Amino acid sequence: RTNLHVCVHVAPKYHEQRTTVALIELFESFKSDEGLFYFLGSIVNFSQEPEVHYKYIEAACKTGQIKEVERICRESNFYDPERVKNFLKEARLGDQLPLIIVCDRFDFVHDLVIYLFKNDLKKYIEIYVQKVNPSRLPVVVGGLLDVDCGDDIVRNLIMTVRGNFSTDELVAELEKRNRLKILLPWLESRLHENVTEPATFNALGKVYIDSNNNPERFLRENPYYDSIVVGKYCEKRDPNLAPMYSALI
Repeated sequence: RTNLHVCVHVAPKYHEQRTTVALIELFESFKSDEGLFYFLGSIVNFSQEPEVHYKYIEAACKTGQIKEVERICRESNFYDPERVKNFLKEARLGDQLPLIIVCDRFDFVHDLVIYLFKNDLKKYIEIYVQKVNPSRLPVVVGGLLDVDCGDDIVRNLIMTVRGNFSTDELVAELEKRNRLKILLPWLESRLHENVTEPATFNALGKVYIDSNNNPERFLRENPYYDSIVVGKYCEKRDPNLAPMYSALI
């Protein structure tokens, strides 16, 4: 500890001659997370070595430098995403934003949702889709359903997200799990917003067909849905509507 300042000052000057890996091992042999953090912090912005970036993230976590963990996770293109994701899950930080950043950047969203849900960190799921990246709501919903999350929780989450996301993708995630009815309150709220997006009305038509909620009237009178998409769906789900399918297309 007494010589830490000197070691941190000297190490960057000789890391090329001694090799960075050797110096990392030296700091680790003395269990000096702080020394490793300051040493790697002096070279990480100029290094393309994955090990440097990973060890810097590791040292920053161990020394409580969470903002710096967030920065490197967000900005670095040189760490191994799978390795960092696994480390952050095992580290169980008080703030899950670094893990969220990695999973969002490298398409580990389904894995992220399962981890957060199973570890009772549901508030971070809300933070992710409400503030970080609303466009990933469809994948988040699919992940929640895969871990048997209650329909009410999923329904309420969908209602609270105000950012841009694909209606078609959201419908697809629910439809392939046979849970499209969860979407009904959101779809009907869209009607009150005077939305004319075909995807919204395609989904609404499918729900009405599944629930037998006067689908004939919807099919006859609504001008916004895609007749081919809804027509094929009603042909598949309700043979009694098959004659109307011919009229739709």
